[in-house]
Amino acid sequence: MDRSTEEKVQEIVELIDECGDYWRKAAFYSDPDVSALLDSLYERWESSNMQGIPLDYATDEEVDFLYRKAKSLTREDSRRSERAFIKKSMGIDEEVHKNNSKHRKRRFFGLLP
Repeated sequence: MDRSTEEKVQEIVELIDECGDYWRKAAFYSDPDVSALLDSLYERWESSNMQGIPLDYATDEEVDFLYRKAKSLTREDSRRSERAFIKKSMGIDEEVHKNNSKHRKRRFFGLLP
């Protein structure tokens, strides 16, 4: 049985916006494809005097895309999002340090600038 568009919108809201896992939200909203689509939806919503919610302005295909993305998020996606935030906030550049764990450990313990 296929879900209706309205049911999918409600489930997206429940899975992402009403979810207590902030890292799950971060993983969803930081996806470049999701972010680009949401920018477009917000533009449509704003040009319609902000009636309803931005998802009300999505086509069936766009809702399907967001629904699949929301359903496909795993706990590992949340953990990856959390790790990326922590690394960025600590100034750890994964590209520079990926082959030099000693340097990374020194950076973590504040021994290097």
